[in-house]
Amino acid sequence: MACDFLMVQRYDNIVLAKVMKERLLDPPSISSLAEALNAECDRTARISLVIDMSDVGYLSSAMIGKLVAVHKAAKLGKGRVAIAGLKAPLLAMFKVTQLDKLFEFAADAEQIIQLYRRKPL
Repeated sequence: MACDFLMVQRYDNIVLAKVMKERLLDPPSISSLAEALNAECDRTARISLVIDMSDVGYLSSAMIGKLVAVHKAAKLGKGRVAIAGLKAPLLAMFKVTQLDKLFEFAADAEQIIQLYRRKPL
C-alpha cells in the first residue's frame, strides 16, 4: 500500500521523509507510513533517515511503536534515525516513554541534515 502523504528526498545516504498529515491515528495510515519508512531502510544501506513530522499534530501509541520498529530496521543496516519538527506535546510523549534516548530530535529537518553531512556514517 502506497503512502500518499509521505514525500521522500534523497541526499546520498541521507533520506528526508516528510510526513504531510496532521493526524496519525488510524491503522491504515499508520501501516502505510510504517511500510514506506521500512522500505527506505531496506533500500538504503547505512541510512541516515530524517523523519520530518512538523505537520503532525496527533500521534497514536501504535504509530510510536511503528517508529521504534523503523529505528530497529535502520540499526540492522548500520543506519540511524532522527525525528524533526515534533511539536512539544508529542515530544513529551517520547520523553515519558523514555524513547527520547532512542531517537535524535531537532526543531527542523535542516538541522539534522547538516549534522548528518558533517558526521556521515
